Amino acid sequence: MRLLYLTDRISHRGGAQHHLLDVIRAMAEEHEVVVGAAAIDSEVHLPTAVETHKVGGLRSRKKSLDALQPLLQWADIVHLQNVMNPRAIEVASESPTVVTVQDHRMFCPGPGKTLPSAGPCSHTMNDSACALCIPDAERRNTQLALAEATQVAIKNADRLIVLSTYMARELENAGMGTPVVIPPPVPVGPARTRAGNGFLMAGRMVHLKAPEEAYTAWADADTGHPLRIAGLGASVSQMPEAELLGWMGREELRAAMAQARAVLFPARWQEPFGIVGAEALAMGTPVIATPTGGMSDWCTEGTVQVTGVASMAEAIRHLSEHDEYATALGHRGQRHIERLCSPSRVHAALHDVYTRLLHAR
Repeated sequence: MRLLYLTDRISHRGGAQHHLLDVIRAMAEEHEVVVGAAAIDSEVHLPTAVETHKVGGLRSRKKSLDALQPLLQWADIVHLQNVMNPRAIEVASESPTVVTVQDHRMFCPGPGKTLPSAGPCSHTMNDSACALCIPDAERRNTQLALAEATQVAIKNADRLIVLSTYMARELENAGMGTPVVIPPPVPVGPARTRAGNGFLMAGRMVHLKAPEEAYTAWADADTGHPLRIAGLGASVSQMPEAELLGWMGREELRAAMAQARAVLFPARWQEPFGIVGAEALAMGTPVIATPTGGMSDWCTEGTVQVTGVASMAEAIRHLSEHDEYATALGHRGQRHIERLCSPSRVHAALHDVYTRLLHAR
């Protein structure tokens, strides 16, 4: 099978990018794979058999899509991920097309289906509802127009894939059809024999992720365990006593997770899935989480669910004081992720989508 993956950017930063790279590498073991991207970071290394092509028009409606045509003619299946250019989606959809929707931009022009009150937004996007989050009329109209045009374009795709049941509901509520739910592939590490030391936060340290709340909870818990930050963002400046690790490579991050007592996963917005939490559980490390959105698919095992700073601080203290409990909790989470996100299971489900689509055409 000849598979063409199209994306705005190929990068190693962020859960969505890790997910795409995992899929590309797995599919390249069995199929011919070509990647088209508007930008490709120099530090990303794909299998030597995978061809890469720069297609600036995937991200900018002002740039030509001429470079895309020979790739579309070559491919049996076109799989778009993180492409928000309606014109690029329309052109790609002339071929058998799969679209993975990983974030809210196609049905929410605001801050991730999250109201200014930090509660979840239940409105279908429209000018009145979106004015709550985007008061500037010109900016709101621009973002609404882009989201609406993208919705129209994406309806030409043959199959939609989302990572969580939450995202499936959101797309259905937006009138975008019924997508297939396929979680990201997450390989599990070796079983842990003892509780780790220190707490870890990973990913983008920005307001919507609420890292400052987790920092306050860690400081209030006062356990003597260090707090390490594997990521970057404006909120880092509000965490002066944390140990800053910066952006880490995939294996470095997994190793840091495996050494931690628990990973802290606060959230203010509605997480589409929350890959960081699943990655932590895969290493046998418990997660202390404020569950939102798609996190409900994985945070039922191995996770202490909290509702604010005080309850997170209490969970941090409890895990700090009870080594055996922390270890057992991590084991339960690891078994759960192995069932939910086994790479062999995930890749088989994705391969089945491709095969059915190819035969249907």
